[in-house]
Amino acid sequence: MAVSIRKAEEGDAQAACDLIRRSILDLCKQDHGGDALTLEGWLCNKTPENMAFWITNPGTHVFIAERDGVMAGVGAVSDYGEILLAYVEPALRFQGVTHALLKQMEETCRGGIVERMSLTSTETAREFFLGRGYQLEEEEGDAFAETELALVKNLR
Repeated sequence: MAVSIRKAEEGDAQAACDLIRRSILDLCKQDHGGDALTLEGWLCNKTPENMAFWITNPGTHVFIAERDGVMAGVGAVSDYGEILLAYVEPALRFQGVTHALLKQMEETCRGGIVERMSLTSTETAREFFLGRGYQLEEEEGDAFAETELALVKNLR
């Protein structure tokens, strides 16, 4: 089953939000450990209203991955190369969905003036991104929690 990628539309906001929340709850247990306070902080901005804003914001490119016409993943990247979202439907993990989203986000950035992409990765996603050429970005005075890592990849 092939993965297709398309630009998100405002009408995708609810389904995309639901997918992201499922992905965080089901796949990122290593990062949140089921802690209610951690989950509240992570999920508080994952609302249909915020999703619609991200989709319609001219500085953000939101993509929907589909398999057989069903939403399988959501990815978003800013005009300056920051990966903002990269989530997969839990049942479709390890089936190429996130890889297809990442490829689209990188192609979008290569088409602009972006020379380097970045993201704050969870422990859950760290190996995925490291395996695709992203590297740990060491910053002086790093304020990231132990489970979040600043990763970068040069495009040029």
